[in-house]
Amino acid sequence: MLVRRLRRWGLWVLGSSAIALALLTAGCQRKSADDYLAAGDQALQHDQLATAEQNYNSAAKIAPNDPRIHIALGNLYAAEHNADAAKQEFMRAVELDPKNMRAHLGLGKFYLDQGQFGMAEEQFLAAVVLDPANPEPHIQLAAVYEHTGKADAAERELRTAIGLAPKDGQPHFALANLLAKQSGRSAEADAEYARAQALDPRLVRASAAPSSGGTPVLTSVVPAPPPTPAAATAPAPAALKIKAVDKKFELTHNSPVYEKPDSTSRVVSHVHRRKYVHVIGITGNWLQIKLHSGTVGFIPTSAAE
Repeated sequence: MLVRRLRRWGLWVLGSSAIALALLTAGCQRKSADDYLAAGDQALQHDQLATAEQNYNSAAKIAPNDPRIHIALGNLYAAEHNADAAKQEFMRAVELDPKNMRAHLGLGKFYLDQGQFGMAEEQFLAAVVLDPANPEPHIQLAAVYEHTGKADAAERELRTAIGLAPKDGQPHFALANLLAKQSGRSAEADAEYARAQALDPRLVRASAAPSSGGTPVLTSVVPAPPPTPAAATAPAPAALKIKAVDKKFELTHNSPVYEKPDSTSRVVSHVHRRKYVHVIGITGNWLQIKLHSGTVGFIPTSAAE
């Protein structure tokens, strides 16, 4: 009788240990809000919007009062052109953490995209107060002022951004674009374009000089370095000719933005259907676009068909 009891007890202990181990393993595999947030960011980078939304919502269920999650959802909904949902998420993030610079920045970008420049300015100014050393709110403020015809104020903000991030090519590029539109400041614009591309070779501008066929082409603003002796005898690659345009297109498909007109090149951003993009050039089956941030890249023409 005692042996039977010991055997039954031993089996029960063994079974209980297995159950405890299973529960412990399940607990170790349980994802946190940060895990879902990171997975959502990763999916968004690969243009998997539905997967990104699913992960962000899973994170929100675990940590509904985490402003980072609402900012991520706001950015996602803004990319999907779901204005009401985007605004709700950004406002929720600001409500949860009024001192969160990213929350104000996201809400400001939303208002800027909607053409509500006064509301955008208010949010960007709040972001500047919360993080005075961050150049991004100043760059966004410059966009607001440029849209509202305040070129001097826009220039002031961009020069402030340059002072805060002297090794960032984006504020130099934005300043160059601003100066290029002003009479008598082409030399200053050229200098800023040169600085921008020296810091970030991806940044290029439309050349004023036409190609042999009379069509303006996009060229770099900094001369290429001299070839090394070993490469001097190699034939130079054909220059990429891009027909310069200045139009806005509404996208019909989501698309990565490639560094070059080549789907194997590095992805520098993403664009989404129903959003308008500023097309500055056309080459073959590719559109060259300039984003609000000043980043220049390429998307296939099929994204706008």
